Amino acid sequence: MIEPFGGPAAHRALHRPGLVAGIGLRAAATTAELLDLLDACLAVASHRRHDLVALATLSARAGHPALLALAEQLAVPVLSLARDDLASGVPNPSPRVAALIDVPAVAEAAALAFGPLIVEKRRSANGTCALSAYMPGRSSASIAASTLPTSSAGP
Repeated sequence: MIEPFGGPAAHRALHRPGLVAGIGLRAAATTAELLDLLDACLAVASHRRHDLVALATLSARAGHPALLALAEQLAVPVLSLARDDLASGVPNPSPRVAALIDVPAVAEAAALAFGPLIVEKRRSANGTCALSAYMPGRSSASIAASTLPTSSAGP
């Protein structure tokens, strides 16, 4: 199920604290690849799949078959974000993504739309994933103020 940011299923899915996985993906991404990437991010954070409340991505990719299959397998919605929702600063911006779609990143920005990052962007051949801690009722101002203060992207 694809839900626009703020849609009714998004509100139902986001009624409890949990993790939101921001997902960036290329056309060649597979469900297995995305699941492996997500599992690696969850392991870094010492969390499990049942801790997820949603997947979030750029609206242009929200209907990608691999992402939809992943969401179905995990029984979570795909939250579709407009380009403007992804325009905020991220710890690890991608010049390639910025050149292609005019936003600094997809995975980290999508995760940050729902809470502070707990796992910065991780990559696979055709995808990226970042995790945020979602808490119902948090204001967007408090979310924006709680982003990671440093980047591990290097100099």
